[in-house]
Amino acid sequence: MILGLVGTVLLAVGGFGAGAVEHRYSVWLGLPLCAVGLGLLLVGWWRLRSAPAAVVVRAAWLWSVPLLVAPPLFSRDVYAYAGQARLVLVGLDPYTHGPADAPGPLADEVDAVWGHAPSPYGPVFLRLASGVVRLTGAHPLAAAYGLRLLAMVGLALLTWGLPRLVRGDPARALWLGLANPLLLVHGVGGAHNDLLMLGLLVAGLSCGPVLGAVLITVAALIKVPAAAGLLVLPLLSDRRLRAAGLVAATAVATAVVCTLVTGLGWGWVSTLDSGSARRSLLSVSTGVGAAVGAVGPAHVVGLAVAAVVAGLLLLRADRLGPLRALGLALLVVVVLSPTVQPWYLLWGIVLLAAVATDREVRALAAASAVLCLLVLPSGRHVIRPPLYGVPMLLVGAAAYAAWRTSSSSHSDAMT
Repeated sequence: MILGLVGTVLLAVGGFGAGAVEHRYSVWLGLPLCAVGLGLLLVGWWRLRSAPAAVVVRAAWLWSVPLLVAPPLFSRDVYAYAGQARLVLVGLDPYTHGPADAPGPLADEVDAVWGHAPSPYGPVFLRLASGVVRLTGAHPLAAAYGLRLLAMVGLALLTWGLPRLVRGDPARALWLGLANPLLLVHGVGGAHNDLLMLGLLVAGLSCGPVLGAVLITVAALIKVPAAAGLLVLPLLSDRRLRAAGLVAATAVATAVVCTLVTGLGWGWVSTLDSGSARRSLLSVSTGVGAAVGAVGPAHVVGLAVAAVVAGLLLLRADRLGPLRALGLALLVVVVLSPTVQPWYLLWGIVLLAAVATDREVRALAAASAVLCLLVLPSGRHVIRPPLYGVPMLLVGAAAYAAWRTSSSSHSDAMT
């Protein structure tokens, strides 16, 4: 546990030099500190894999503490959140304007791809974020700290909800789904709204049809992938037909009420592909498209295949298990999408943590570790163009190697 804490302390300190900081803070010493810190965190996490559930939970929260005071790490997205939230405060529609339309210190820190792009996030998130920015003002680092607190709410919900999805000892699920360095460095360190979305989704899946549908719908109004949870929520009930009706009615009512209360409308439905102009290095379909000189068609084919495979998985949820089907479907959608970020794979990994076998846990843990190593603390990718799709192939290779190794070890133990 101490090794991981030292790791996140070094990440926090080094982040002021090498992280996604305001430009005037950059110093050269940060990168070595972050590299050592990330390595120690990964080693500390791996050593904790057989620890009791209570120890894993303590470690996850202890490791998060230094990240609370770190600058944004591994991504500049939190500045985009703040810039979009400021649009709400100044009376501009965040679904037709970009942060650059409200010039100032927040807009200055927004990555160029988001500068003029409308927000793809739901009205609940933008209203929450605007409340944070109202309190923190126009200081980028203060806004990042405030938005990170929303991520911590997600971490708390995961801590509560994930053990309730597990039959038996939840220690292994918490190790992979809560204390995972990929979740901590990107969810907490990067202050990504994916962590709040995941916390609400997991909490919703662990509740009954009505409360569960409310929580999952709110999660979808933060970031839309959570809506897939509504499809499997009825399958977790003993009275599925009745549960399906309750889930549908509750979800519609929640979406309408939340949209009216936030006052931001339904513009996000048409802006879900905002920010996709930049080619994604982790995208397999982008890599295939770049290789054959047809990126656009490759994206279409990738999305079509993802939709078919995800649909088949969800249709077989009874046989596979609702959580396994949902987790696999989300992983397939992420891997075959035109835009892929390392933390997107957490959508599936966290859910699969509740139901994965030992071999699957090792494979997902190996994939998580490699994903942690693909992005520099500044947000710049380690592997650069034109090697599109290659990082995801490395992730898959690591997962397969871990799966095969654990399979061999299990066979040796049996003999």
